[in-house]
Amino acid sequence: MTDILQLAVVGMGLILFVMVFVSLVWQKITEGIGLLWFLLGGVLILTGTAPGLNDWIHVVPKEAAPALLLIAAVLITALFYISSLVSQLLRKNQELAMHVSLLNQENESMLYELRELREYQKDENTVCR
Repeated sequence: MTDILQLAVVGMGLILFVMVFVSLVWQKITEGIGLLWFLLGGVLILTGTAPGLNDWIHVVPKEAAPALLLIAAVLITALFYISSLVSQLLRKNQELAMHVSLLNQENESMLYELRELREYQKDENTVCR
């Protein structure tokens, strides 16, 4: 049973690596959050493979192992989904900030042109009289 639990933990780490890689390719998560998930996947793989780090497996009761694996998988999936939503919101926020900056720049340009037109109109009215 301990071998199956070790393989399951390593498998979860590998699946996490694949999920993070695909999410980074499709730009579902930001690079910083992706690096943290890669780190967690590496920790899972090391925990399942390194002889000194997998001693905790002997403490887990054989009957509770499937339930713990299911709970861990659901928890990791839920947290990954939440972090992808946060990443998407961060990207949208950055995009909106760029749009606001461009609109402010366009507004300043239009105000400058309006001031020039008013100055030109004042000069034209004073010359004609």
